[in-house]
Amino acid sequence: MMPIRLQNFLDMFTPIIFVYIILSLGWNTFQFFNVEIILGLVSIISILHFFILFDKNLEKGYRSMIFLSFFMLIISLIFSFVKILFSYNGRMTSDIKISALISLILYILIRVTYFMRIVYVKIHNPVFIFITSFVFLSFLGSILLMLPASTVKKISFIDALFTSTSAVCVTGLVVLDTAKDFTYLGKIFILILIELGGLGILTITSFFSYFFRDGFSFKEAIFVSNFLNTKTTNNVLSLAVKVVMFTLTVEFIGALLIYFSVKDKNTIESDSLFFFSIFHSISAFCNSGFSTLSQGLYSKSVRLNYLFQLIIAFLLILGGIGFNILFNFFTYIWLIIKKYFLKIFKDEDLRFPAHVVTLNTQIVILTTFFLLFFGTIFYYISEYHFSLSEHTSFYGKWIASFFSSATSRTAGFHVLNMNSLTPVTIFVTILLMWIGASPASTGGGIKTSTFALSLMNIISLSRGKNRLEIQRREISPESIRLSFSIIMLSIIVIYISTLIIIFLDPEKNILSISFEVVSAFSTAGLSLGITSNLSSGSKLILILLMLLGRIGVFNVMIGLLRKNKMDSHHYYRYPKGNILIN
Repeated sequence: MMPIRLQNFLDMFTPIIFVYIILSLGWNTFQFFNVEIILGLVSIISILHFFILFDKNLEKGYRSMIFLSFFMLIISLIFSFVKILFSYNGRMTSDIKISALISLILYILIRVTYFMRIVYVKIHNPVFIFITSFVFLSFLGSILLMLPASTVKKISFIDALFTSTSAVCVTGLVVLDTAKDFTYLGKIFILILIELGGLGILTITSFFSYFFRDGFSFKEAIFVSNFLNTKTTNNVLSLAVKVVMFTLTVEFIGALLIYFSVKDKNTIESDSLFFFSIFHSISAFCNSGFSTLSQGLYSKSVRLNYLFQLIIAFLLILGGIGFNILFNFFTYIWLIIKKYFLKIFKDEDLRFPAHVVTLNTQIVILTTFFLLFFGTIFYYISEYHFSLSEHTSFYGKWIASFFSSATSRTAGFHVLNMNSLTPVTIFVTILLMWIGASPASTGGGIKTSTFALSLMNIISLSRGKNRLEIQRREISPESIRLSFSIIMLSIIVIYISTLIIIFLDPEKNILSISFEVVSAFSTAGLSLGITSNLSSGSKLILILLMLLGRIGVFNVMIGLLRKNKMDSHHYYRYPKGNILIN
């Protein structure tokens, strides 16, 4: 009985703590209690809820729950002692507040996970849950960004919603200066939105569901497998755990590499190199394109830092290639290492399982390599005497070209002067943004596999074949139809959106508008500098485009138009009708 009463007490007491922390974080003058005490309370609440909802043997683990709660309270008291002893300034208090915020977010994620399990039972459409999760995060983020303590000066709701949606949809288009218009707390909010949007709230809640005491139902497995873009429900929960752990590991390593690449420069316009490194590592891997520098990566402090650019480029390539592809490729690398290890030290021969590297992995990796190679060569030739002229060294021009090729498809960072790009470079950049990243990744666009399948199908039809065959595999007609459907839908959405923005902002250049629309729809984040000057109506169009691009326009169509699963199977065939094409 005690755990049930304790949970009821916490459910009643937690909203009070939640409201207080939001008020104290949002309005600095609203503080009646020491923030360290609140930190201790939130930490205890988070741990208690974790054990109540997740512990499989709560009765047996009750003593450990009390011990950990007491331990977190001691930590909060140590924070207070250190602050008083060394007379830290307001930044220490700010850091402690952020620690309280992180504890609160942990609690919210735990409760959301529990709530999502209830939603899975009530709602039978996984696409609908996927869509509403991003819309909910966007509106929640806009409310947090409008708090007085989040910004240097008051901002409008449309600008807050635009920034929040851009962060959640990992786009990078901005209407405000992230470095100057947002406070330290506001940047923390943006960073959290980027991480939640990059991984997806369903992936994160699935990660927490791994610890639930009553396991994971088959229906939940279907929902999560649909979100993670995997065809099987076997080990789908462990896949979600691997995705989260892999993301956190890569971001941690990336932050360390970024820190060591900039720590000796002493020119970064940031109050904390450590925060700068963490922010850009998460932003790069999630392909968001946000930066704490006023001019982004085109700022003088990092514009010629080629080691920093390479680190960012590889982070965004890893984030944009897709988790399934990465895990499959790493499995292949591990088997090669294991094979040579056994051959050298044990004189044993390891036979690879059949088709270790899937056809999907081969297509995505080859297409990504081709696009990176083509883009690097193109930028080097096209911009050699223009935007690349400030990169005086030979290797500097090549690295800047490689970085531009990588970032134009997914991220939104730029190290070239966007206003000095030639028209042909702008058109090719639009093409690269439109193609975008790979499936089941943090990037957008129509996806590399869609582009590759459509191109190979055109070649196959030109040769007179009535089916598409790749490496002795026949590609299913459903995949081909889906590829062309995605391409047509993207063209229609881009055209209509461009038309509307031209009507709302007729004074803007049509090429800049087209660039902006494709960038928003592909969640690429690059801009020719007109974003902040657009009307509110045009900003709303871009917000919808970012949501459509992150969710997937075809997913939206399925969520709105698909009937019940039982009604989607047709057990009849009509006579075939031939339509003249050309």
